[in-house]
Amino acid sequence: MKYQIRYGAIGGQGLITAATLLCEIAVKIENKHAVSSPTYTAAVRGGATKADVIISDEPVLFSHATAIDFCICTDQRPYALYKSRLKNDGILVVDSNLVSDLGDTLGWTVYQVPLIAATEKEVGSVVLTSVVSLAMTQHLTNIIGYDNMVAFVKDWAPKHYLDENLKALDLGVRLIEECVPIKK
Repeated sequence: MKYQIRYGAIGGQGLITAATLLCEIAVKIENKHAVSSPTYTAAVRGGATKADVIISDEPVLFSHATAIDFCICTDQRPYALYKSRLKNDGILVVDSNLVSDLGDTLGWTVYQVPLIAATEKEVGSVVLTSVVSLAMTQHLTNIIGYDNMVAFVKDWAPKHYLDENLKALDLGVRLIEECVPIKK
């Protein structure tokens, strides 16, 4: 098994943190091989960023995703830059408020959710977009176990923000469950 994931965002939106969390859960709890390789543009805050995560049963020898199974993009610019390696049968999640031009979605299954706005409204801070995205990734791919994700976040989150982090996990699952995906 080899699964490739890409998070595309604008610097400061937190998706590189989501990639790091996913990688740590896969390695530390699930005993899988995983690598994360973030890429920053020249203007980190406000510029397009991406983080590739590769999770495998075997050692990962090349850290950049070449055939992406799953992708989350939270802005039009990184979507336009980083969508090209998504497999024809890939899963794509986009922020419905910030990615409006999908173009040709090939055979992708597309989830359009108000990721950042819902995180701010329902959890209280866009900082937790990373945790919402982690939950979406888990729910749609099952690449890590739900209980392992929750246990890891409980240990990782600062104790005075634990409730918000758990709300963020619940929100990620709910946003996906309430969304009707588009499939060509």
